[in-house]
Amino acid sequence: MATHSPARRSWLGTVETARWVVPAIFALAIVLRLALMLLMPQQPMSDGLWYIDRAHDMARGLGFQEQGRPTAFWPVGYPAALAASMIAAGPSLLGPMALNLAAAAAILALMLRFGALLGIGPLGRRIAALLYAVYPAHIAYTGQTFAETLSTALVMAAFVVMVAGRARLWALAGAGLLFGAATLMRAQIMFFPIGALIAMALCFSDFGWRGLLRAVLPVHLALAAVVLPWSIRNTIEMGAFIPVSTNGGIALYYGANDRATGDWYEWERTPIWDATGVGIPYREHVYRQVELDQRFKALAKDWIVHHPGRWAALGLRKVLFVWRKDSDGLWGVDSSYPGLGPAFTIAQVVNHLYYIGVLLFGFAGLAVAVPSLWRGGRARQGRRPILLLGCMPAFVTLTAFAFTGQVRYHYPAMPFLILAAGWMVARLLKQNEGEQL
Repeated sequence: MATHSPARRSWLGTVETARWVVPAIFALAIVLRLALMLLMPQQPMSDGLWYIDRAHDMARGLGFQEQGRPTAFWPVGYPAALAASMIAAGPSLLGPMALNLAAAAAILALMLRFGALLGIGPLGRRIAALLYAVYPAHIAYTGQTFAETLSTALVMAAFVVMVAGRARLWALAGAGLLFGAATLMRAQIMFFPIGALIAMALCFSDFGWRGLLRAVLPVHLALAAVVLPWSIRNTIEMGAFIPVSTNGGIALYYGANDRATGDWYEWERTPIWDATGVGIPYREHVYRQVELDQRFKALAKDWIVHHPGRWAALGLRKVLFVWRKDSDGLWGVDSSYPGLGPAFTIAQVVNHLYYIGVLLFGFAGLAVAVPSLWRGGRARQGRRPILLLGCMPAFVTLTAFAFTGQVRYHYPAMPFLILAAGWMVARLLKQNEGEQL
């Protein structure tokens, strides 16, 4: 039997058991993100600029509006959260940055808690936490006013509460409330709980299909209780029933037309917009957004019906696109500091290599756990809960298939894949040490 040096065993033991390790990881995560915010503050751009403009209006008591008109073009949740942070900290970016920093810390804490609920040991959880703490793209995201960080924290919190409280109705309702809040930031999240509940029925013997049937109503009724007031507001203000936002038709059309590439492509404010056949000039997109939503949705559905083969092939292309790289988190840095040159290229390469490593170990961990669905034995069945880490990657993949394969759409899946990667790395280290994970 191979022997290992005391120093090596001591190193693993320290990482696994020392009390100072977790606080040190939290400190590292916060310091890295705060350093980027202070040393290289990013200017709001793209979606983030739209969010911050709407937040300024809301903080001044003007409501959720654009060009003086009520809007629902994008979900209200993140602008509302930004507005609340501005009311608390003033009209600068201080409040939004503090909000993002708190959300990043929450993701880290939720990863540790979720890992424990799934049976991942301390070593795996701590490795995953360290991987998240130093993840370049997510460090950069924290400094930009994008919705990804906060919405992901809410989804993770909802999932953790649902798993931890799967036998208690009040906990399931609490999870539904959190899912509702996340839906007001990312409309597609309303479809995530049912898939997660089905996965829980497969992975937890103490939950099963009876647990699924008991949980469906409290989770979704609570979700609806959060979302419906906003839907009613939209019906009154916009003249049509709009559950969350009016950009769904445009998002669907992006991935279902003759010009579709599978990715986002620039067509707004160009002649291509007028050539789509909706008959509504882009300059009128604000006050005719409901009509736009309906027309683009109809065009997309018609294209899918008449080109099912092309749409399916395009869907596979979108899936490849959504996972192909991890550069979008660095957009804000590049936009704010265009003169970085080689330094930015190096940062992109480092981040991409890091991302590939997470994907390799993360998906390998999920693959190792898959046979536990049909094989017996306590050890194998104990791996089943690990498969819950695949819920968000699967959801992201399906969303990309239906809409577009924009790289940033895989953001909410990364904490889950990092947890799977941490579990896999810990498993390999333990096996190398001749121990049973």
